[in-house]
Amino acid sequence: MTPSAQQGSQLGPLNPGDVVSAALRLYKDRFKTFFQLAALATLWIVGGLVGMGLAIAILAGIGAGVGNEVGAVIGGLVGALVGFAPLLYGSAKYYALSSVIGRLSFRELISQPETALDARRQVAPRLGQFLLLGFLLLLAYIAAYLAGALLAMIAGGSIGFLTAGILSALINEAVGGVMGILLGVLIGLGILLIALIWIASRLFISEVVLAIEPQSDAGGSMSRSWELTKDSILRIQVVFLATFLIQLPILSVTNYLPSILLELLPADGVVYGITAVLSLVLSLVGSIFVLPLWQAVKGVLYYDLRSRREGLDLALRHDDGPSLDGGM
Repeated sequence: MTPSAQQGSQLGPLNPGDVVSAALRLYKDRFKTFFQLAALATLWIVGGLVGMGLAIAILAGIGAGVGNEVGAVIGGLVGALVGFAPLLYGSAKYYALSSVIGRLSFRELISQPETALDARRQVAPRLGQFLLLGFLLLLAYIAAYLAGALLAMIAGGSIGFLTAGILSALINEAVGGVMGILLGVLIGLGILLIALIWIASRLFISEVVLAIEPQSDAGGSMSRSWELTKDSILRIQVVFLATFLIQLPILSVTNYLPSILLELLPADGVVYGITAVLSLVLSLVGSIFVLPLWQAVKGVLYYDLRSRREGLDLALRHDDGPSLDGGM
């Protein structure tokens, strides 16, 4: 049993710093297992994208041979439809495998550690639910963005117009117009950001819930995340910010710096092509390193939220623990 597992029975509700610290400890203790799961998950999503690209290229080529440009377009559209299947399957595998990391983290904290193989066996039958969950989360985020954007336009426009009118009367029209536009834009962006933060916080642990709770489905895991995160949005955002800052050095080297370098190079040279490929590889490597940290954070946060809202303690380990295995 790892040190983190041994300490699990002593943990109660955690502050944001404790959540991140526990996740880092789990990441360190089970680095090899977590890294392998993250690499496998990333390979599945990359494989899905490659499969879709091949389907489009092959069928577009066949269409071009039969019907020139029109045939190529039709073949490409058919290829996109055919290639959507491997993309969906790869996406489902990505969600399922990454959520296994969160499940393993939670199981360590309740002193019921699992092997990665056992956890994958528990999660595997729910592959379709993970795919549905990804779709539902996408719809939720799109809806939140549209609603937030509409509210931002109404509130920001109204306040900006009012501010412009008042300052135009008090100072002059030019100053009033500029200040009104600036204030309206800032308020609108603030409202949109708050809406996205709110929905992301409420649904942050959905896939971990689906991986852990035996009776949950895609919709139920979203509802469960919504229930558990009630009144904890600020704490979740502190955890999110701390985790982002921790991963920032890795992303700076693997994502941000290569992107800046690509912007500085001429887009038509061989050097640019080589740099683009290396940038893509580095980006994938960086994602593999940071994915386990985020999933460990979600697993610890799930533990913490249940501790706070439901008094998850020894009763879970003695009474509720076996059901976590048996129903999946």
